Parts: sequence; C-alpha cells; structure tokens
Amino acid sequence: MAYIWPKDVLEAVEAGELPPVEAFKLLREMDSHAVTPGPEAAGAQQRIEEILRELDNLIGLDKVKKLVREIYAFIEIQKYRQKERLVTEPLVLHMIFKGNPGTGKTTVARIMGKVFREMGVLARGHLIEVERADLVGEYIGHTAQKTREQLKRAYGGILFIDEAYSLARGGEKDFGKEAIDCMVK
Repeated sequence: MAYIWPKDVLEAVEAGELPPVEAFKLLREMDSHAVTPGPEAAGAQQRIEEILRELDNLIGLDKVKKLVREIYAFIEIQKYRQKERLVTEPLVLHMIFKGNPGTGKTTVARIMGKVFREMGVLARGHLIEVERADLVGEYIGHTAQKTREQLKRAYGGILFIDEAYSLARGGEKDFGKEAIDCMVK
C-alpha cells in the first residue's frame, strides 16, 4: 500500500499493518521531501546515528540493539502523532536490564541516555548509578531522604539501580521497601 500522508502511516501502525521501524523510515522519508530540516535538527540526527553506531560496536546484544531501535522509532512516531494532533501513547520508559556481570547493562543504559537526550526525551541524559547502600538508610526516615536525594540527582537523566532486586530482599525491619515506595511515589 502507498502511504501519502503521515496520518496514513500512523494509522497503519495503529492497525498493525506496518511495523514501527518501517513506519519511522517512511515518516523520515516523507519529512525529508516536505521540508529540509534546519541545521539543528540535522545535527541532532547525526548525533543520534553516531550514538547508535556506538551501540552497534558492542559485541553481541543483537536483541538489545533491535529493541533500542524500536524504542527510538516508537518515540519518533509518537512525536509525529502529536504533531498531527492524533492520540499518543504516554512515554513510560522504565526498564529492567538483566544479565550476568560484564554483559554491558550499564553501557547500554548510558547509550540510551544519550539517545534520549538527543531526541529531547531527557533534558540532560546523564546516568546516575546507585546501589542499595545509596538508597537505604540505617534508621527510620533516613531511607526516604537518601532515595529522594538520588532521584533529584538523576532528574533529567537515568537512575540506574545496580542489583535493584536487593531492595525487596530484606526482612520485616529492612528499609528497602521504603526506598521502593519512595521511588514509586
């Protein structure tokens, strides 16, 4: 099927007739024919492509690379939908990175922060890496304070909680659940 208008492409994605990555390519092609992007937009696109090449240089992680591109395409499609005043999905980009030590979880999170910054999803795109000890306090009320401090540091970027499962592992007198409750709030 020939797609003439961006709205047609977005409706095809919504109907499941077109994968998001293909839709993004079509929208980009339509956009390049309609209006030549200014130097700022072209520069951002070049920086995103550089960052994605950095991801491609990582060994293995084929599923992760594909997923990062799908997230990128999803965000771009949501931007086009918003521009066309169509219904958009909320951007909820919470993620769990699972894998053995040394498999690139933190590296991929840093790369995603850069991509999200260039796309305008995050203001700064920096990564704050914390562990249980950075979030959980020693006494009542201390955990919420420590957790809020880390959340403030990560504002506009990514909060990367190393071994996050350890927050829920403690017993009845453990303050890990308080840290989780503070983050959810």
